[in-house]
Amino acid sequence: MKNSSSQPNHKVQDNSGRIEYIDALRGFTMILVVLQHVVTYCWQIKGMKISVNDYLLLIRMPMFFFISGFVLYKANRVWNIKEVFGFLKKKIPVQLISPFIFFFIFIHIQNISLYDSITSHNKAGYWFTFILFIYYLFYVIINVCIKNKYSNIILLFLGLALFFVNWPPIYNAVPLGDLWKDILSVENWRFFLFFVLGTIVREHFPRAEKLLDSNWLLPICIVLFFLVNAFKDILVIKGPVLNLFLIICGLVVLFSFFRVYRNSFSKDKMIGRSLQYIGRRTLDIYLIHFFWIPKNLDIVTLFVDHPMPIIEATASLLVTLLIIGGSLLISNIIRLSPFLAHWMFGAKYPTQQ
Repeated sequence: MKNSSSQPNHKVQDNSGRIEYIDALRGFTMILVVLQHVVTYCWQIKGMKISVNDYLLLIRMPMFFFISGFVLYKANRVWNIKEVFGFLKKKIPVQLISPFIFFFIFIHIQNISLYDSITSHNKAGYWFTFILFIYYLFYVIINVCIKNKYSNIILLFLGLALFFVNWPPIYNAVPLGDLWKDILSVENWRFFLFFVLGTIVREHFPRAEKLLDSNWLLPICIVLFFLVNAFKDILVIKGPVLNLFLIICGLVVLFSFFRVYRNSFSKDKMIGRSLQYIGRRTLDIYLIHFFWIPKNLDIVTLFVDHPMPIIEATASLLVTLLIIGGSLLISNIIRLSPFLAHWMFGAKYPTQQ
């Protein structure tokens, strides 16, 4: 069974070398991020096992970080001191300075304590760019210090260690005070494993595609993802091991869906253009969307009192798309100024003719 044969051959890269369905997948994942915030902050039904969102939580952030690692890897990049300084010079404004500006404005408007926000693990929601910058540091340091084939092995072992650090017995044993664990968002370091997997898959993409096109991997992952989710309450294996197994299966299924149906996510199709546009503006949407999310919509209690996953998912998706639309509107207004676009979103200055 060759999964990729279900679609005719199509150019999957644009003129800039970007893979179109990867941008579309990133856009879809950004929708899942906003969707989760809508379900959590609007309907207040987090963790009640009555929401479609509960079954997306396992793969939402792992896929986001997987893609971040996937697009970071460059085959011709040599991690020497000059390359590291150039890389960090570009990333610090985007990953630290710009998010802090939005973070500071947001907590001021919401009347949230600056100290409480900084010393919380989720940073009022703005933890993602901070954690991604830490991932960049981990990745760069290991590649600078270990310039051979063993760097990927060490990165994988580090990723596994950080994934299991969120398990309470290990987390409590980490030799840091609770305050510093929260300041550094240590519990969110667990996603580094998927960032590393993204870089490795990109580095060995032809082999990865052959594996995805095999007769056994995808069907096994589809069956196990749904069966284990359905019966995980009675399984002997639980905790982080079970979660890691489900995440890997979910990532394979979701990635394969976008790859197999890549023609549907090309620029020639409206859904492809839309998802790719969102995918290329994920930072903008992430930084702005918190301002649009309504809180505690107590008038909508039927989702809790009378669970209706399909209706709840539809309502959540409509609100999500409205929030993304509003975020893109503000983004485009800010991007009217090349100076603001550069310092707020890391956009390149337009080339002078």
